[in-house]
Amino acid sequence: MCSLAESTIADRLLEAGVRLFATKGYPSTSTREIVEAAGVTKPMLYYYFQSKEGLLAAALSHFLAPFHERLRQELAQQRDAYEQLIEVVWAHLDFCQDHKPLARLFYALYFGPDDQKSLVNLEEYTAPGHELLMQAVEQAHTAGLVRPDCQHDLAMALHGMINIWVIAALTGSEPLSRELAQRIVNDLLRGYRSG
Repeated sequence: MCSLAESTIADRLLEAGVRLFATKGYPSTSTREIVEAAGVTKPMLYYYFQSKEGLLAAALSHFLAPFHERLRQELAQQRDAYEQLIEVVWAHLDFCQDHKPLARLFYALYFGPDDQKSLVNLEEYTAPGHELLMQAVEQAHTAGLVRPDCQHDLAMALHGMINIWVIAALTGSEPLSRELAQRIVNDLLRGYRSG
């Protein structure tokens, strides 16, 4: 078991790495810059993460594990399926709002050059969130909110709307809120027509 000091060093490296990867890009960030930003020595990075690539993978795991746990907790709540969908969408938006450097990093890796995509298997990190969102959609189907042939489409549409709004928030043009989560769910379930 690592001590509090060791945990703090690892956390500082993770936070510095994510912040620098998000602002400079993964390829342009040197290990020297990471350790300087974390206030530690280069051997500390290698001790905890073996490499810059190891730090990247650990950062994604470190930050996404609590997010997936939050989604599990939301799904475990006994509430109306409609409210459940809103809370699951809000959990996505809220997490990205609270972890903007990580969200920037994720989108940079996802939409970036192919050589960056080979650094980590992003599917490994996104699959649990997708499965949990699909559980919320299945609950909505069971409650009669979604036709059986539309479950996959609704899950994809929710993912798409979440991504669009997070990208808008990262560019500074749109705030993320629970009201927005409700609007996304309402619009996708009820449509965009007037009246």
